[in-house]
Amino acid sequence: MMNFKMISKIDENRAIFRDDLYPFLGGGNKGRKMDAIAKDILAKKADALVTTGGFQSNHCRAVAVFAAQHKMKCTLVLHGSKEEFLLQSGNAKIMRLSGAEIVFVEQASSIGSAMDIAMQQYTHQGKVPYYIWGGGHTLEGGLAYIDAIAELKQYCEENNWYPDYIFHASGTGSTQSGILAGLDKYNFATTQVIGISVGRKSEQATKVVDDFYKELCEHYKITCSNRASVVLDEYLMGGYAQYSDELKELSLQSLQNYGFTLDTCYTGKAFYGMLDYCKKNQLEKKNILFWHTGGIFNFLAE
Repeated sequence: MMNFKMISKIDENRAIFRDDLYPFLGGGNKGRKMDAIAKDILAKKADALVTTGGFQSNHCRAVAVFAAQHKMKCTLVLHGSKEEFLLQSGNAKIMRLSGAEIVFVEQASSIGSAMDIAMQQYTHQGKVPYYIWGGGHTLEGGLAYIDAIAELKQYCEENNWYPDYIFHASGTGSTQSGILAGLDKYNFATTQVIGISVGRKSEQATKVVDDFYKELCEHYKITCSNRASVVLDEYLMGGYAQYSDELKELSLQSLQNYGFTLDTCYTGKAFYGMLDYCKKNQLEKKNILFWHTGGIFNFLAE
């Protein structure tokens, strides 16, 4: 069980879950997921990892750091140009310094085949490769957030404070699906979850979250209450990694104004969306939990 400093009150009605303070693999929700996935990796005696993500992927960073710590081979399949990647800092710098092999593909449709090739190459070398879906979108990654709700449950019981709404940045969807399944497991009957999409349109994102939420409940034998899977795309600001001048200013002032950093790609977009949504829907008197999913390396790279 984590130290409850991970969760703290901002004021009477608002609290924050500080996964940016998660202590392993560079922190954030991807560090938490990778720690859970690692149990399966070690159980299967794998010695090579293959995954995918973007140039500033928190997931790829966590996988690369884990592989380096355990002296494992690692291949990261990235979509985009090598030249651009080499110019970037933050997570990109950590990936480069980790010793991972980095493969670049021009088309997103080529990612799957590039990962399959890497798996085959490791097998031919006598390795035991382990395939990790982008973003840690695995049953084990989802379980990490089912278990995280146990931390929230204890905090709520000790402080007599329960969230009416949980807001967070929604990308691949496994964090939100795990939270939904965890709320069912730990009997948060009235808590609603609002994902702020950082890249996908609502229709696609909602389906991914809903399908995986139900899959997690079935796999881990949790009674599913069929909670609403809500992912808002009103705050995409043009798409993944795009932002407005207003969001940029919120990010730059985040440490001074809130005491924690918010990057423009993930957490800043979610925080901005939360503030706007709460204002428009008059939720100021509701208990609001912002789940800070990390992103310090994204913030430093901006």
